[in-house]
Amino acid sequence: MSPPRNVVDPERWAQLRFAIIGPLLAAPPPKNQLRKALEKLALKKWTHPVTGLPHKFGFSTLERWYYSARAAQDPITVLRRRQRNDAGQTRRVSVPLRQRIQAQYKDHPGWTIQLHYDNLVAAVKEDTSLAPMPSYGTLRRFMKARGLHRRRTPKRKTAGAEQAIIVDP
Repeated sequence: MSPPRNVVDPERWAQLRFAIIGPLLAAPPPKNQLRKALEKLALKKWTHPVTGLPHKFGFSTLERWYYSARAAQDPITVLRRRQRNDAGQTRRVSVPLRQRIQAQYKDHPGWTIQLHYDNLVAAVKEDTSLAPMPSYGTLRRFMKARGLHRRRTPKRKTAGAEQAIIVDP
């Protein structure tokens, strides 16, 4: 069974890149002809390894692949897609701002994200140590990733509702 098409396989990317650049590595063009060879490759359409659709790669991209592969002992490894070293981490939310968001949520779990955002904008204007202020989308993703969802208070306070509020942090 083949993997789903939307999964990015670093090996497939490396193979495609090597298939494009490999002929130039195996038979380097004559002196002063590399640019023409790369421009010719940039005009070709290649099958995208994820979508399967025709795709063109720019001259500068092909040039970067060529020089990376040429300098490496193992060109396939160099041409493989690498995962970002900060993958899965929030880059735009500073530690003091994170603490402020969590404290604000603890005090006001029923607020919408927009209301949290508006209050944080005002807090950042007052206290510059919280800066930079992330975008609304970044704040929304940050809160969602940490389970800081809006908690609505029940309209009628029954014994079961009171107990649920106490148990649910």
